Amino acid sequence: MMRFAEQPRSILAVGLFAVFALGASAGHDNADNGGAPVGAVEHYRSPVHLVVSPDGLTIYAADETARCVTILDAVKRVKRSHIELNGRPHGLALSPDGRTLYVAEFGAGTVAVVDTAAGTVVSRLEVGRWPSAVALSPDGKRLYVGNQDSHDVSVIDPADARGKTVARIGVIREPSCVAVSPGGDRVVVTNQLPLGSGANPALAAEVSILDANRLTVAHTVKLPPGSTMVDGACFSPDGRWAYVVHGLGRFTLPITQLDRGWVYTSALSIVDVAEGKRLITVLLDDVIQGAADPHSVVCSNDGRRLWISHSGVHEVSIVDVERLHELIAGKVPADLERLMDGTRPNAWVRLQRGEVSPAEFENDLTALSVAKIIRRASSGGNGPRGLALSPDNTTLLVANYYSGSVAVLDAVGGAPRGSISLGTQPALDAARRGEIAFHDATVCFQRWQSCASCHPNQGRTDGLRWDFLRDGIGNGKDTPSLVFVGETPPLNRRATRKDAHEAASTSVSAGHFTMPSEKDSDDLTAYMLSLRPEPNPHLATDGQLSESALRGKDLFFGKATCAGCHPPPYFTDLRMHDVGVLNDNEPDGRYDTPTLIEAHRTGPYLHDGRAVTLRDVLTVHNYRDQHGATSGLTDGELDDLVKYLRSL
Repeated sequence: MMRFAEQPRSILAVGLFAVFALGASAGHDNADNGGAPVGAVEHYRSPVHLVVSPDGLTIYAADETARCVTILDAVKRVKRSHIELNGRPHGLALSPDGRTLYVAEFGAGTVAVVDTAAGTVVSRLEVGRWPSAVALSPDGKRLYVGNQDSHDVSVIDPADARGKTVARIGVIREPSCVAVSPGGDRVVVTNQLPLGSGANPALAAEVSILDANRLTVAHTVKLPPGSTMVDGACFSPDGRWAYVVHGLGRFTLPITQLDRGWVYTSALSIVDVAEGKRLITVLLDDVIQGAADPHSVVCSNDGRRLWISHSGVHEVSIVDVERLHELIAGKVPADLERLMDGTRPNAWVRLQRGEVSPAEFENDLTALSVAKIIRRASSGGNGPRGLALSPDNTTLLVANYYSGSVAVLDAVGGAPRGSISLGTQPALDAARRGEIAFHDATVCFQRWQSCASCHPNQGRTDGLRWDFLRDGIGNGKDTPSLVFVGETPPLNRRATRKDAHEAASTSVSAGHFTMPSEKDSDDLTAYMLSLRPEPNPHLATDGQLSESALRGKDLFFGKATCAGCHPPPYFTDLRMHDVGVLNDNEPDGRYDTPTLIEAHRTGPYLHDGRAVTLRDVLTVHNYRDQHGATSGLTDGELDDLVKYLRSL
């Protein structure tokens, strides 16, 4: 078997290498309806999440760009109607009796409560500003809502007339998926991004396991180093295991090649829920072909199979998880035992003999395929995200985001059975074409990653740093946000790109090892230029600063002297500065002044991600007050200044 660790570390010269890879967005809208009815303005149709009624007759699809829930007839395979929302739907949960649908309204700070018989929103529950996922306990008595903005989970009593919040449980960073165990006693929350210093080679995203009875965090489970983009999780039917899908970035290596997962792989991690420990992580890729951007995972009622959507390669994986558990337990059948890895036994045999640990499989690109555990099928469209199974588990439904449709597949073999459109799609504009390209890993050499692999959440950061070759080896750079790239040239940490168009064309050659056409670069540029900040959750609902942030604003423009290098409106002077944050390979210490817009969500900070928090930037890493006059500030003043920075 070929393993990641055995790859040669030779440099592959492929032309210009960019300091940062292009970003991507989920949810570019070709028109802002300003609150107008869905039918009044043409919108792209972009299903992101699905649930099925208990009788299997109705499918509910969260349509992100049209800001509605679309109701589909599962038998006739047609659209019935839609329900307009106040925000972008980022998650759905259906009550056990199918009478009530809960919809996370991202940006609105609410969960819409829908009477499915009437097809109307009957109430709204207040949660965080950016609710990203919802899940119900099996008895329907607890609703769990992941709040991406406040990094916590709201626990709500849905029976309470006012939608009483029972607790807010803090997690790690930007919860993206919430799953409740079949017994209702444990809740798994995936933290989409890692939280920590980019200088830490073990930096990785984590999974939070909540105790549903005590309303506390029971365990925090760290994924393998480089884990990020943790978007999907589900439980086994007995509640013993949690299955988590995520990206696995090899961020400690220079980007000299893409072969055999040198830069990026895609993974399935199995977590022992009771013990709060990771059992194993296995790779979903093949030796010479990636399975980029795993998004969602569902498990069969009998616990024998998993289905995983891969939004970057437009496929669905079918995993024989029953056989996988048997192999992990050391039950290796004779036919597999005979297969050799060169001159030595294969990894499953070595695991059985105790010669290797489960950690071996984090770098093994053939473990699943050699054991005939994994098969792939077309998703039936472009950009698959949410998955759902029919109640009898014979049919798999796939939300194909960019196709604006739900594919109907045979669950066992993945054969197509049809497709259900969410509505008429308007003609693609350049920004939408660019958005599709950002999320498409098939344009990458061997399909290892898309632009969105490093720039999730509409072109933001993945929380890692990467060592591109444009400026040499051994000086990795933190992944920057792409918001306002058109207004803040030159681009990247060493200002080597004069504008967004140059960044678009050269970053594809550096990140994907392919050469884009001029039209492709134009579309990518149009998409980047369309990116705009989300309404800041650290402001009051009327957009006003808190009293603390107002004091911080006075410091920012006053004695802290921050505005000298970070003037409004984009809070950058577009110049290079030495702020005392040095690298042996870049002794001049000069780096481009980044915009501070959305600073609350772009950590870690500084050019190499060494600062975990904004306060660290102002204190631990502010040598000789080269990064603002902060050494003389009191703790209270530092708190105020950070509050202002987080409000930008």
